[in-house]
Amino acid sequence: MSSLRSRRLDSVFGAELDAVTAEHIQSLVTNGVAETFDLDFKEELYGRSDSAKRDLVGDVAALANTAGGVIVIGVAEDEQARATAAPGVELSDAEKGRMLQIIASGMSPLPAVDVIAVPATEPSDDEDSGSDREDSANAPPVTGYYLVAVARSLAGPHAVIVNDGFRFPKRNGSTTRYLSEPEVAAEYRERFARTASQGDRIKQVEQDLRGRLDTTDMPWLIVSLVPDLPGDLELTHALREEFNREVLRKDVRICVRIGISFMRAHVGRRRLVADGSNSGEAKSRWAAAEFHCDGAGTFGQYVPDLQAHRRPSDDKTRKRQLVSDEGLVLAVMSGLHHLAAHARDRAATAGGALVRATLVPSDGCTLEIGHSRQHFRDSRSSERTTGPVTAETMADIDDLADPGPELIATTARLSDELAQSFGVAELGQVTRQGEFRLRYWGSGQQREVRAWAEAHGIEATNDTLG
Repeated sequence: MSSLRSRRLDSVFGAELDAVTAEHIQSLVTNGVAETFDLDFKEELYGRSDSAKRDLVGDVAALANTAGGVIVIGVAEDEQARATAAPGVELSDAEKGRMLQIIASGMSPLPAVDVIAVPATEPSDDEDSGSDREDSANAPPVTGYYLVAVARSLAGPHAVIVNDGFRFPKRNGSTTRYLSEPEVAAEYRERFARTASQGDRIKQVEQDLRGRLDTTDMPWLIVSLVPDLPGDLELTHALREEFNREVLRKDVRICVRIGISFMRAHVGRRRLVADGSNSGEAKSRWAAAEFHCDGAGTFGQYVPDLQAHRRPSDDKTRKRQLVSDEGLVLAVMSGLHHLAAHARDRAATAGGALVRATLVPSDGCTLEIGHSRQHFRDSRSSERTTGPVTAETMADIDDLADPGPELIATTARLSDELAQSFGVAELGQVTRQGEFRLRYWGSGQQREVRAWAEAHGIEATNDTLG
């Protein structure tokens, strides 16, 4: 999957970048599409001279320093920068590797770049089968187009290495210019300011959700995500209807189902909102989420209190809550997945994100972490807390949106950091290498965990801690 996500470019091509065909590229000519800040045409392959290599690196850096974009190789343009012909170029794995190597060795720092080959002709049957090497060697080359997709980047400004110095190109409409020294300094200041702003943003989206939660009798695990680069989701009636179909009455938890669903959904200011409450209840119960138009979001879920069944129904003291370690891990995992899927698939953003998990006790309660394996409801805590505990880390949005080892590894980093506030070094259910440890799941859940892990290419071991 391409690192670049752009609804504008999807509209220009008529398909997402990974699905672009030769017909989509030829339609650029038919429609007279012009170069813009995020779209560049090249009729021929970049040459092998030092200046041609610098041209390739400069074009990539200019896109990364602006808003990301695509270089389409194999399309000619006129004096108004409009596509006029699509003759194509010769495609090969060697050429693709050469371009990636030139980019990697000629830029600092390196943004996310994908080179996508779009064939216009197919290899011959002989070449595919390899049955006749002589005929294969004489077969006509595969022709088509290259899409050099450059993701938007927060790591800029990106420099082109020229001898012992650096130059910083940037797109200006359909042309490229170089930043002055004061402009470069301003770019660095903006980079550091964005980092601080991201931390403030994640605290704000979490606080917005916490204000809606019913914390009178249940502990909550809240997961929040803020992308490095914001998306741009337009709220419409059609989107709300689609959101309702996607989330209502669907189990909020992945891997091991819990029977908790979103029962209400509506639109807030620049966000989609859902919770598990019944009609008429003022506060959110069981589960809640806010998915913001910029790709940020926050997801809350009730975490089972293993002591709840031991208290009389009229007991209003609730002095001690024993949070399930398995429930905590599953809530973190589910929240990360739902938030990343929103950021990528609704708000059309990608790349890195700051993620945060916060464990919130019920009003006036002391929290511990425990387990109920082998029917023993035991505490694992050497410390207790009466206030929220928080963990933060960085992760890639695509890695979280598609369940796999990276989702598990990120879950482990957050879950273990939360557990450390209770004197527990590692919870054990998941590892920072992206694996499940079956020994730390209840016997009734191990089969479901193993099946889910196998379906998503995740290793499930019988290893123990230590």
